[in-house]
Amino acid sequence: MTESIYRATSETSTNSTIFTSMLEQVCEETEWEYGEVWLPKTDTILELDPAWYISSQVRTNRQVAWAQFRYCSENFILHLGEGLPGRVWETQTSEWIADVSTQPESYFLRNQIAKAFGAKAGFGMLVSERNVQAIFVFFMSKIQKRDMELIATTTTILKDFR
Repeated sequence: MTESIYRATSETSTNSTIFTSMLEQVCEETEWEYGEVWLPKTDTILELDPAWYISSQVRTNRQVAWAQFRYCSENFILHLGEGLPGRVWETQTSEWIADVSTQPESYFLRNQIAKAFGAKAGFGMLVSERNVQAIFVFFMSKIQKRDMELIATTTTILKDFR
């Protein structure tokens, strides 16, 4: 039993390291300021993975705000179809929100946190590889309509990550 716990912990740690590298590449090569990963815990529940990243290109005050946004998000557990990550997981399609802070709590559960820390545009997409499904979610501090070029770049980086 100890060996299986170690293996599960080791796999989680390895995945989180890989996810952090993926988030870093996306945030440093695009306009996304902050990225996080959600993973299925059961068939109907998502949990926030330890992997997250704040772009080095944002000012210190924004880095602090994103770290606070992350801290306030850590205890959220989402169900299938709930919140941006839950909808992406349920539909298996990406989703863009121009301003998460103006969405009702029933649509974007962290809208109060978004308002407090300046999260605006958000994008979520599912990445599935080798029996691992992960929902990558990115945010920026400006309102932005759906940007097909940014979506394509983000998707390419995540799909081609090595």
